[in-house]
Amino acid sequence: MKEIIYKAKKEIYIYNTLKRRKELFIPINKNKIGMYVCGPTLYKRIHLGNCRTFIFFDVLYRYFKHLKFNIKYIRNITDINYNFNNSFDNKYYSYFYKIKTYYRKFNKILNIFNLLSPNLEPRTTSHIIEQINNIKKILKLKLAYKKNGSIYFDIEKYNNNIGNYGKILNNINIYNQFKQKNYFSKEKKNNLDFVLWKNLKSIKIIKWKTLWSTGIPGWHIGCTTISNKYLGNYFDIHGGGVDLKLPHHECEIAQANVINNNRNNLAKYWIHTNMLTINNKKMSKSLNNLIFPYDIIKGKFKITNNYEINPFIIKLYLLQTHYRKPINFSLKAIKNTIKTYINLLNCFKKIKKIHPKKTSSNNINIKYYFILCYKSINDDFNIPLLIYNLIKINKIIDKCLNNELKISFYDLKKIKKLMKVFLIDILGLKYLSRKLYKKKIKVFIKKILKIRNEMRKQKLYYYSDKIRNILKNYVSIKDK
Repeated sequence: MKEIIYKAKKEIYIYNTLKRRKELFIPINKNKIGMYVCGPTLYKRIHLGNCRTFIFFDVLYRYFKHLKFNIKYIRNITDINYNFNNSFDNKYYSYFYKIKTYYRKFNKILNIFNLLSPNLEPRTTSHIIEQINNIKKILKLKLAYKKNGSIYFDIEKYNNNIGNYGKILNNINIYNQFKQKNYFSKEKKNNLDFVLWKNLKSIKIIKWKTLWSTGIPGWHIGCTTISNKYLGNYFDIHGGGVDLKLPHHECEIAQANVINNNRNNLAKYWIHTNMLTINNKKMSKSLNNLIFPYDIIKGKFKITNNYEINPFIIKLYLLQTHYRKPINFSLKAIKNTIKTYINLLNCFKKIKKIHPKKTSSNNINIKYYFILCYKSINDDFNIPLLIYNLIKINKIIDKCLNNELKISFYDLKKIKKLMKVFLIDILGLKYLSRKLYKKKIKVFIKKILKIRNEMRKQKLYYYSDKIRNILKNYVSIKDK
């Protein structure tokens, strides 16, 4: 087993958005990994698309820990932003109350999905001095300019002197995407320029006084400052959703190259998860089509016919599509995932029922299946292929249970370990609890009884009596 893990560490390939190709993963420092993932902005609830990103990077975190890498995982919390102005009614108490509420809800949702906590969750508001110092560095190098108390990063000067904004992450027609006027465009020299410090003297939410003005730092400078502080000027992995590539990650790279006086682009590997769509449309607040995890879990979502769906079924559903491909949400796909989930997680119950043989196993090479699973996840974290291989192993367990295959005690122990390592330790799935099964059965029976009452009203007594006879062993029925 140690030999297989050692080999797996040497063969991980990751698609690097920065280079637009798969690359062999080689940590900057041997056996140590620094990983930064853009966390939530706490002025709204996180939706299922956000959860997809956090679930995927949790699998990365778990896998690197499993391979005995010394990994430091940082996920920031953006607890101040210009968008907060309207959300918090410009009142201090509203700001503090809502930030605390959204943060608590964020953690609760991630706990429901059984996500591990990162090593640190630094907040933007706890790093204001560091952000101001970084802005001073950019101003000193004359790659930013002042306008009405605000500070803006100068993209034209940056492109002429240091970098290549917009082409690093292959953003085609990047200038066309910024032609539309936005809230701060009147103050900018160029629509591509972005805010480092915003003068918000007239706003009554939390703000800070500087030599330039009383205001707040820009969104992008917070991430660069925090990642540099805890992971250094150049670290292994920077992750986030594909929607953050432009402008957020482009801005982070530009800032970092200036602040750190290099062209390392902040991180060695940039990894982006794709979007979750509904009816092939991007989820957005403007389209009013956001999917919130609690709505599905609590059975308040129309597309899933108001069924309560276990969070681990939702989690498996999100993992069944490769992280770089979009997912189109549908009830049919969820139903298929329920079957897959039950079949996979039931393997541990089936293993207990198998009577192993004293003789060696026939035609079962457990080492081969271990290698197969590691190869799946090592190929740019191909979790759908890993799940497919686990389903194949589950079929072997079925054959052993039905005495179609002989398996030794030693091999049975290894097959149990394999399923535990990949299903529980790496994918972070859990069994459906007995309480949940009982709850679902009660809900199901209630619905059947409701249908039966409708039949009785329509005088369909033949069918209503049949339903009563089927259910009499499970529930007491008294007709009026």
